[in-house]
Amino acid sequence: MKSAHRVIAGVLALFLAAGLTGQSPAPSDEEAEAQVLSALNQSRAEAGVPALQADDKLRDAARRHSLLLVQRNVLSHQFPGEPSLTQRLRAAGAFFSAAAENVGVNSQLADVNSMFLRSPGHRANMLSPAYNAVGIGVVHRGRDYWVTEDFAQLTPSLSAQQVEDEAARSFELKWKQSHSALPKRVNLDALRAFACQTAQSGGKLHKANISYEHSLAREVVGFSTPDPSSLAPQVDSVISNLSVAAYAVGACTPQESGSDGQFWIVMAFF
Repeated sequence: MKSAHRVIAGVLALFLAAGLTGQSPAPSDEEAEAQVLSALNQSRAEAGVPALQADDKLRDAARRHSLLLVQRNVLSHQFPGEPSLTQRLRAAGAFFSAAAENVGVNSQLADVNSMFLRSPGHRANMLSPAYNAVGIGVVHRGRDYWVTEDFAQLTPSLSAQQVEDEAARSFELKWKQSHSALPKRVNLDALRAFACQTAQSGGKLHKANISYEHSLAREVVGFSTPDPSSLAPQVDSVISNLSVAAYAVGACTPQESGSDGQFWIVMAFF
């Protein structure tokens, strides 16, 4: 039997909006969702792209949207009164630095993956190495399967201490490439709060008297990153141009700042 299908695709690269209160997950066809996920990851394997991890938060957001597709009987990425994709994913509890969405309807479940692949926009979302996770929501109503695929580059679930340790490790590896002795790493409790203040002010690094053993910091660098091992260029400048005896790292997680899918890091050099 020839299948009937329609599709539309959307892509977003983003700094996230504030979270909204979510609704309860939509009724869904879990077996169909598993089949769509399996076919999707098979296509990624054939393209030499790492598999996407299935994420419960993304799945819940996708299920809610698929239910709306069925209720409205039309394909759309955002219905009147519905939050945007970024807001929907954040409302479900996901923290991420980029996201995209495919939506479609097909009378043949086995054709859903091929249907999406035949569309350049959908194919780009499906095979992109920029995403590491997906949530799939399928609602089966009558003869049709209504499908939402929500892709995201999820921010790792790390504590502030883990972020600080990873940033420190990266800094010390870079430092040792051009210096013989490592500067001393010190703990400054106020620096973590300072990192969160920087995040909540939209990235504006306010000048502050950060000191260690009565000495003011020679340089203070603040930046955001989805990967705490990836340091700002200003840190490279410190390594090249300053004599540093000690340093401290403070970090704020997306859960603590509530602003986006980035970690905010402040490093002070003495």
